[in-house]
Amino acid sequence: MRSPKDEHAAGVVQARLGRAARDVIEATIVLEAWLGRPAQSAMSAARELVAGDGDPKPDRGRIDAPEDDEQQGVLVEGIALVLSILSVAAWATPLSRALGDGVLAEAIAVALPTSVALQWALRSRYLSRRSGLALLARDGLAFSAVAALACALPLALMPAWGPVAAMLVAIWVAGTVVTRRGWGLLYALMLVATSIALAQNGRPYLVLGLLTLVTLSVAIAAVLTRRSATDTRAGTLSRALVAGLLGGCIGVLLIGDPSLGWGVHGVHPAIALVPSVIGSFWGGYYLWNLYEAVPRGMSGVPLHRAGRAAMTDPAMMLFLGAILRLVGATVLLSGLLLLIGRWTHGTDDVSVLVAFGCMALVSLLVGLLESLGRGRAAVIACSAALAVELAWPRIVGAHVAGGALAAGAIVGIVLTVPPLLVLLSRSGRVLATTLWIQ
Repeated sequence: MRSPKDEHAAGVVQARLGRAARDVIEATIVLEAWLGRPAQSAMSAARELVAGDGDPKPDRGRIDAPEDDEQQGVLVEGIALVLSILSVAAWATPLSRALGDGVLAEAIAVALPTSVALQWALRSRYLSRRSGLALLARDGLAFSAVAALACALPLALMPAWGPVAAMLVAIWVAGTVVTRRGWGLLYALMLVATSIALAQNGRPYLVLGLLTLVTLSVAIAAVLTRRSATDTRAGTLSRALVAGLLGGCIGVLLIGDPSLGWGVHGVHPAIALVPSVIGSFWGGYYLWNLYEAVPRGMSGVPLHRAGRAAMTDPAMMLFLGAILRLVGATVLLSGLLLLIGRWTHGTDDVSVLVAFGCMALVSLLVGLLESLGRGRAAVIACSAALAVELAWPRIVGAHVAGGALAAGAIVGIVLTVPPLLVLLSRSGRVLATTLWIQ
């Protein structure tokens, strides 16, 4: 029979993890962090808790190993992502012809960072969780609608490029929700239909307005059809705001290089972005296993060894695997794009492909830092990257396409890698960090 003190410890572990502890290390970390117990006392109580609970219960709070249906869903999402990029790329020429290069370029320059900021904030608070859409339906649908309206309405009131920017923000952000629901192919088909309508000289404002209305309607349906009771907690608002800030910085970094010519050079930038987007998607998906692999890899490891640095730790191996997947896929697909460059309207500029590859890598690293509670380091890295990118044309010039983006992204990579290596080389620290975040 447990003492009242042990019952209190068991209650704290259950409250902080949302389940019973998997092993002694996990329970010890919680008791040290939230009860302030000394290491020996916490470990002794943890042994009693784990031994008293028998076999550990299935972990519902972390991402399980991918199953066949989940892998199929990810494949569909990846296909939809590529179709979406190619479809939006096809918009460039007809929209530029109908609206003017300046209008489209200004609309993209505002809409892209705004959309990425909202997407990162939504992922941090809701969509990164298994029950994310249920959480959004439970306590975030009205809030998200008000926030989106607050962002889009001022844009819509701006002359010339404002309405286009507002519609692009709504289409891209709502598309994230639709894709998260598993309806990525439907979203991609909607974009393809829009491309066909624009190519047939459809009125741009009418076509984009209809797409905006349909996408928002489908996004609302995607959320409402996932309405269900869940014990999962949404991410904190403060972390969502930090994630939104970082997403905005990534968006500005993406459009801050004037040599890329978003909305001016037609389909070139969007098509050149495909290899790095696919690589980033694969690497990011692989990192989803982090919260499952680390506790599993630490099972049975003595507490005094859990905090030792090792390049073979589960977290580090997972991190390196994600980097290799991102870089490998980006290099391979970029090579294929170079081979067919003459048929893709000249998207065979190596410097642009390198710049987008660096951009994908820094985006992955910044996102990982934020997810591990290192938002300050991520903000510093993004700020330095932006400063270098904006200063590059004035100091060096814009002689190399994508040079400013590549320089800024490399600075961001240099600043994000050291803190990640320090943290991920100690899986015990990663485990403690993720428990603290929860």
